[in-house]
Amino acid sequence: MSFDMILNILIMACGVYMLYWATQMKQNKKIPEMLVGKNFPIERAHDPEGFIKATFPLTFVTGVLLLAAGVIGALELLAAYPFVDMIINLIEVVAIIAYGMLLMKAQRKYLVGEK
Repeated sequence: MSFDMILNILIMACGVYMLYWATQMKQNKKIPEMLVGKNFPIERAHDPEGFIKATFPLTFVTGVLLLAAGVIGALELLAAYPFVDMIINLIEVVAIIAYGMLLMKAQRKYLVGEK
């Protein structure tokens, strides 16, 4: 088993984990600790409902992207096309960075109350 295969399995697991927390957040109307940090007092959030509405689609779509990219990489579906595989890896990185930035913005707006 190569390092690339292990990395793709981890990416796939992260996608599944994000999908799980997105659906839990939507069903239970409770903010998961993984989205705000371990020591953040969720009970003192300014607008938890707004945070859930803003972050659910972001978390769900990022989870789907990571899961799909992990499956494609783990099954080596594009091994014959290294350029396409590189583009998919680049999309993963951009999606993770964009998700992190949008998540921090939502935390400041809905949980902390900054404008």
